Amino acid sequence: MSLSSSPNITFMLQYTEANSQYVDYTNRDEAVKIEEELSLEMNRQMVEGLTEEEMNRIQEAVPETQLNFREYIDYMNRSYATENQSEELTAIFTQEADYLQKRRLTDLKNKLESAYQNGSLLWQGVISFDNAFLAEQGLYDTATGQVDQKAIKAVMRDMMPTLIQKEGLSDSAFWWGNIHLNTDNIHIHFGLSEVESNREKIFYRPRGRMEYKGNFSQKTINRFKSGVYHGLLKEEIRSNLIRKEQVLANLKANLMASVYQEDKITSSAEKNFLEQAYNHLPSGKKWRYASHARDFAVSKFFLDRYLDSYLQNEGHAAYQEFLQETREFLKTYQGVYSSEKNQIYEKIRKVDGKTIRTLAESKGYDLEHHLARRVMNLRERLANTILKSFREASPQIQDIQLEKNLESFSSLNQRKILEQFPEASVVKSLNAWKKLGYFVKEGGKPIEIVKPVYEAYDKHGTGIGQPEFVTDYVYDISQLTENIQMKILTLKDLSLLSSSELKELVDAAKLKTDLTEKERRELGTFRYALKFSMLEASQKELQVRQKLLEQIQPLVSDQPFVDFKKQAITQELQAIELQLIPNYKLSEDNQLLKQRLTSQFEDSVALPIDKATAGAIQLPIRQLRAEIGLVNQIQDDSILSLLKGTTITKQAYIEELQTKVSIFQLKYQINNRNQQMEQLSDESAIKEMKLANSQSFAELKRLYTKLQPTEDTQNQITQAVSKQLQARRVIKKTQLQQSQGSSRINTDFMRQLTASLTRSQQASKRALMERARSDEREEQEEHRQAHR
Repeated sequence: MSLSSSPNITFMLQYTEANSQYVDYTNRDEAVKIEEELSLEMNRQMVEGLTEEEMNRIQEAVPETQLNFREYIDYMNRSYATENQSEELTAIFTQEADYLQKRRLTDLKNKLESAYQNGSLLWQGVISFDNAFLAEQGLYDTATGQVDQKAIKAVMRDMMPTLIQKEGLSDSAFWWGNIHLNTDNIHIHFGLSEVESNREKIFYRPRGRMEYKGNFSQKTINRFKSGVYHGLLKEEIRSNLIRKEQVLANLKANLMASVYQEDKITSSAEKNFLEQAYNHLPSGKKWRYASHARDFAVSKFFLDRYLDSYLQNEGHAAYQEFLQETREFLKTYQGVYSSEKNQIYEKIRKVDGKTIRTLAESKGYDLEHHLARRVMNLRERLANTILKSFREASPQIQDIQLEKNLESFSSLNQRKILEQFPEASVVKSLNAWKKLGYFVKEGGKPIEIVKPVYEAYDKHGTGIGQPEFVTDYVYDISQLTENIQMKILTLKDLSLLSSSELKELVDAAKLKTDLTEKERRELGTFRYALKFSMLEASQKELQVRQKLLEQIQPLVSDQPFVDFKKQAITQELQAIELQLIPNYKLSEDNQLLKQRLTSQFEDSVALPIDKATAGAIQLPIRQLRAEIGLVNQIQDDSILSLLKGTTITKQAYIEELQTKVSIFQLKYQINNRNQQMEQLSDESAIKEMKLANSQSFAELKRLYTKLQPTEDTQNQITQAVSKQLQARRVIKKTQLQQSQGSSRINTDFMRQLTASLTRSQQASKRALMERARSDEREEQEEHRQAHR
């Protein structure tokens, strides 16, 4: 035997119908050296005498190869030796005996025969050890080849009952094993069966019949391997691992103890996340974080956002220590169960009873994968801790200090408010308070103010012309009480989430069926916040490209294309600015301009098929074809790379534009067929159109794939803008994530990117903030117009 670099422990398990001849295979003479094993024993209580006749009869029996896994059995059944193992006993060990006496061998085979007659299964297991690992644990002497088989058997005897219990095998389950020393790696063959089975029956297609379920769960197998590994470790190593596990357990306990302490939640964002998680819990169901129920999705989303914030703030120190300790702990398992990375091996699988052999490459030990799983386990436990508290009582988080806003009112209204309510500090309309989950206390009296109403507003929400003054009413926070179950997040609250998070939230909210009126309004708000966020990101990207185009000196042949792109970007920015303003604040001319520019720069992938009319696709296709014509004239491809934020050739750039044109055309064709089918009664014609649409959808999928960036074509402008927007959310006191510093793009033409982003940010900040602040005014205006 030689030392190797294989995993410390490998485990293979297969199953077939119970067969008594498998006993002879595992007990073949060449595989074991009983004398070496017995030399490590202090006593031989299990040894009993056998007659010569019984011994000869067993040794003369040659095993058949009638098992389903024929290739495996052929391998195991090779070159049997004929020398005696012992005059009295075999090398087989069981739960009761270290060496099964030969006269007991017949009993074992009879059990297997009964199991076979009852339709039970036979599981065949092979546990292989790296000899170097056994040597390190003092179980294998490299000089003499002596193996401490007693210690290995003791571990198997400890773990097999657990395997049987975890898989729910019956009380009639039995097993036996042999330690084989005839290959490069010491290994154990074991057999496991039941005289009468308790296993679930499933339909096995290759044989066309119901059979007992043979597969063991991966969790059971992992636990079994882990138990064998730990059982073979030296005492000091095992104690060290136990100590590390205790450290991790303490860290997790600390995080769980502090994950939900209402008096320590001082962030309005965290307060919102917890309250929304509670408000969206499904009624009449058991709450579990691991649940994939459609009506739990929104609650789970907000739980995740709270955990993100908690692990970055209050629990940051303990969480970072947990990550470090977990990483170090997992390093101790490097090479325990997995082979080295990128090792070629033969992969064998069964398809309809036929063996298919292919070469595969080992993935090795993926420490980051195992770390991620432990992090997910931690998050699940933290979330379930919160849900357990929710079962006991609704969140009672103290009021987050709201910003005093009295100075935001006119001097006239400030005097009127203080005359009626001298203690006033935070004053809002009743509708605004309701959105925050507040309601007037019994006996609370409204505070009268004067509100100007204008016929029109500019893009910043400022009134135009002479106002009409009307009486309105507000309330101070001291007049209100909080009811979190009615609380709806505002656009300002949602602006703290990224576009990807908002997309996740919208998708989660759409999962639930039978939405209440409150939930429908929420979904509309979520969708608008997503649209707003995506517009903001698009605006920043366009501003970066605009700034970069101003800094280049194009060739004469390339100037028309550059001028075209400058004009297109200016128009796209104008379209976004108009979309950020409510229609009622726009003049009729601006509304028409908004509609035309939005259509002109429509995204081919985002355009819904039912909106893909001839009129809808005409402008964007004309824009794309004009760009294709100008791109054909350029000589310096670097301009295209500048605009794309990644290296791209002229041909690839043109192909991308043509792909977008094809997507528009395909969507129009599908939509047109759908319209025609509604007017047809001829089933054959309808079937033909459905087939054509099916082919068009397949082509659409292919074209979408062509537009998806690869790792080599990631848009650096998009990445940098995403980081910049994230930094802005941090500045807005979200406490959701810590800033990662200024973004760095390792490309010459992007050297000035961060500076240009900072400058361009100021240009749109006022419009964006004014839009968020005007939501309440817009809703009031629409409400007033609806009741005229």
